[in-house]
Amino acid sequence: MVKRSRSVLSPRFKKQAAAPTAAAVSVSLILSGCSPAPKQETARVYKTAEECILVNPDQEQLCRDVFGEAQALAEETAPRFTSLSDCEAEFGADQCMGGGDLAGSLADGDQYADSGGGGWFMPMMYGYMLGNMLSGSSRKYRAAPVYSSKNARSPMYGKLVTGAGDTVGRAGDRVVRTSASAFTPQKATTVTQRGGFGKMAKVKSAQARNTRSSSRSWGG
Repeated sequence: MVKRSRSVLSPRFKKQAAAPTAAAVSVSLILSGCSPAPKQETARVYKTAEECILVNPDQEQLCRDVFGEAQALAEETAPRFTSLSDCEAEFGADQCMGGGDLAGSLADGDQYADSGGGGWFMPMMYGYMLGNMLSGSSRKYRAAPVYSSKNARSPMYGKLVTGAGDTVGRAGDRVVRTSASAFTPQKATTVTQRGGFGKMAKVKSAQARNTRSSSRSWGG
């Protein structure tokens, strides 16, 4: 059983009142349209534990531990689809796998059947983000799995998205800027409508752009 702790500690791992007046109400309304963008932090993206080790050769065990943690988190939080065809419509052919009761048990003859029961289908993990935040004299590291679509018709094509549908970068990016909330484990999204996860990711991406644009416009 993998514990849900998503933090790894290492001091050596580096690189990475009175009623308001009418005037006051007017100012409040204006400022309410200036929502500051969430605080961003830098995270590195690795596809495998080996990639992490190449960048951090003195932290081999930590790299392997974090990769295993990201895999376990993907199993718990990746978007879930009732059929393989629905999953592949979002992420591309051969980019999905069975989860739950279906994990490791798909045969050629039944891989396109509805899951039915305790199984589901989920996208394969593209890789994982490794972020950190200062905590006293030590650094606290955390990881989050990311996914990418190879279906050119998908809103997520060529992008890096989290299990919650937040876009954090593009496939191939080694370093991304994202909010701390991207590392907070979320309950797995169960997709009941084909294309539903991609649509959600598209909406979230547009909202994030609008927030950043508003923040720059107001100097926030």
